[in-house]
Amino acid sequence: MSVAGALAEVKVTELGGSLAGSYAAKLFADYGSEVILLDGNNQPAVAAFFDISKHLESDYKEHLADADIVIQSSSVDAIEVPFQPHHPGQIVLRISPFGIEGPYRNWRSTDLVDAAVSGHLRLTGDPKREPLNGVPDLVHLASGITGFIGALSALYVRSRTGHGQVVETSHQEVLAALHQFTLLRHTHNGSILNRLGNRYAGPGTPIGAYECSDGWIGLAVSQTDQMERMLEVTGLAGLLDESGITSIVDLMSDQKLVDSALRPYLLQQKRHELIELFQALRIPVAPVSGMEDLLADEHLAERDFWQTKPRKGLSLPGAPFRMSKHQWELAPKRVLSKSGDGCDPLEDLAHGPLTGIRVLDMTRVWAGPLAARILADLGAEVLMAEVPWTRTPVNVPESYVQNTHFFPDDEAGDEPWNRSGFHNKYANNKLSAVIEIDKEKGRELFTKLVAKSDVVIENYAPRVMPAFGLDENFLHSVNPDLVYVTMPGYGRDGPNRDWLAYGPTIAGHVGHTALTGYFDEGPWKNGIAWPDPIAGMHAAAAAVIGLLDRKVQTEIQGQTIEVAQMETAINMIGHHLVASQFFGEQKRWGNRRPGRAPQGVYKCSGDDRWIAISVVDDFSWRALCSYASWHDLEDLDLDERWDRHDELDKKISDLTSRHNDQEMMFKLQGLGVPAGAVNDASNVMEDLNLDFNKFFSKLAHPQAGSHFWPRFACRLSLTPATMRSAAPSMGQHNHYAACDLAGLSETEYEELVIQKILRTKPPE
Repeated sequence: MSVAGALAEVKVTELGGSLAGSYAAKLFADYGSEVILLDGNNQPAVAAFFDISKHLESDYKEHLADADIVIQSSSVDAIEVPFQPHHPGQIVLRISPFGIEGPYRNWRSTDLVDAAVSGHLRLTGDPKREPLNGVPDLVHLASGITGFIGALSALYVRSRTGHGQVVETSHQEVLAALHQFTLLRHTHNGSILNRLGNRYAGPGTPIGAYECSDGWIGLAVSQTDQMERMLEVTGLAGLLDESGITSIVDLMSDQKLVDSALRPYLLQQKRHELIELFQALRIPVAPVSGMEDLLADEHLAERDFWQTKPRKGLSLPGAPFRMSKHQWELAPKRVLSKSGDGCDPLEDLAHGPLTGIRVLDMTRVWAGPLAARILADLGAEVLMAEVPWTRTPVNVPESYVQNTHFFPDDEAGDEPWNRSGFHNKYANNKLSAVIEIDKEKGRELFTKLVAKSDVVIENYAPRVMPAFGLDENFLHSVNPDLVYVTMPGYGRDGPNRDWLAYGPTIAGHVGHTALTGYFDEGPWKNGIAWPDPIAGMHAAAAAVIGLLDRKVQTEIQGQTIEVAQMETAINMIGHHLVASQFFGEQKRWGNRRPGRAPQGVYKCSGDDRWIAISVVDDFSWRALCSYASWHDLEDLDLDERWDRHDELDKKISDLTSRHNDQEMMFKLQGLGVPAGAVNDASNVMEDLNLDFNKFFSKLAHPQAGSHFWPRFACRLSLTPATMRSAAPSMGQHNHYAACDLAGLSETEYEELVIQKILRTKPPE
């Protein structure tokens, strides 16, 4: 039975300024807080999605003075006057493009410029064409969920100490933190990852958008067994006999060879038949959906996802995550009576807001490990309960090493399972115990660890935990106070509950791919599979809400939280879905954007160097004209500039082709024109603003060496997140888990090691 959770005791005042701030405030409102909005959105589709659960007020002074949380955000311009807390318990969340301090603090921006400067824009599009912007506004909503996590963490600190604090994040830092492996490839090997066409850059192929006879699909074949089944069912096994192919891994590293045969085959297939066949064979696939497809999706309908009551005839996305004992609804709230705040000393939170919390992390790949890594950065003790095959195999093929660039100096070494930068990035600040939970004694040990933990988080398919005998009822019987977070791709019920789901396939299914693309082409994948980090961040936020509920709300002990990757990803395009109901199916604009003109990505001097420029108002247009000496064009208004967009794009391209991208970025920003060089990994790692804000931390790993890693993208003034330790080696903390936590004797521990219930390397 759901009740009003801890957030029902929280009053939030939103100083409207950006979609990032709007989304953070929306999450507070939908999960129970009263949110006072002081400056509403003037676009009906935007307002319908972001503001449905908020109160719009014009007399704002009292609401700023007594709010528990004030959210101040900006989108194009900097925050000129940072809001200061009005009382000791007040939390202030500030979200801005480039931060409150640093050399870029007064720069102007848009989602296109943010993506350029952070290195994401370089990852999307045709390598023979200009880089391509991704889903409009998604990068800003990612900043909103990051800010939400930071504000929730500050609330948790207040519940323990009584202190409020200032929380700050920037679009630039959020996006720099959300590279999957772009930056680590560079820090480990000097590799620069650029756009690779309509596919993802991860290990394996095919991964991307592919056309069938009657529509598009998303594929994400990343495992050798998946590739073997696909080759067999498509009749393409002969590719293994091609020159230079000595293994299935070699073939999965050769995109051109695979696509030369696969694309013609897929063009002859019916989409729904292919999806049914591939999913039955456990090959990751999903449709590429438009907005109308999503609204008619049978799986979402059976899960009762769409909310239609607030506005008759309008379907709004449902909860991004579902909590078994905490209400979610689209309706304005009123604050309940407050409970007393704690009086623990701040010194007890030296590692961060979640110091003293223990998390049992059963996740793998990206979304789940990111969620647990955020909790670790916030101070929690996160113990990875790893299964032996989670990391690399004992022997890693050289083609995998050279294709991924995950290993330092492109060398797998004697212990590749401890040297993979991809694993280590999401294991920093964590501990490692490797437990065979498919064996009875392994489950017994795991159960003892559950009893000593505050949070269990996993991202298995829905059938896996019950198959182990570890379903939610059992976990809560062992530990009634447990916050159990499960992250199934499609949720725990519905027709697609058992579909194999990866970020790239979810991206197509939820409309991200359909919203991305050049004017003259079909749908394009984004540079990263956004559903993965989006789900990870929502899961981290949900875990903190669960901890708050447990601490503040006496009616709630532990609970189960379901974070369906599909549903979190849909919330990232909620306003686009609403707009499609108002105005029809949404068009792919490439790098352009109605309301801004001109806007685009333009070639600069040098090999594959580009600059993103957004003319957001008449001031920035006149500044650009002054810089270029286009005095005859200075008086063009927005409508005229939009009508002449092709002509103006050509003039800008002629101008930028003679200039260095970095120099031009600084010059235009100095004049008030939102502009950003399309940075690569080396530019991001050497960025002046990130360096000023100490965004990267150097950690030393005994097998992998020393490397710089991004920190959590929120700064909390009193209880900052911390970077405490490099990733653990495999099974490094087996003894701690078994003896110190589970209470086993030395003899019992040695027996588990001998029986290989506890391991320190993958199986042979």
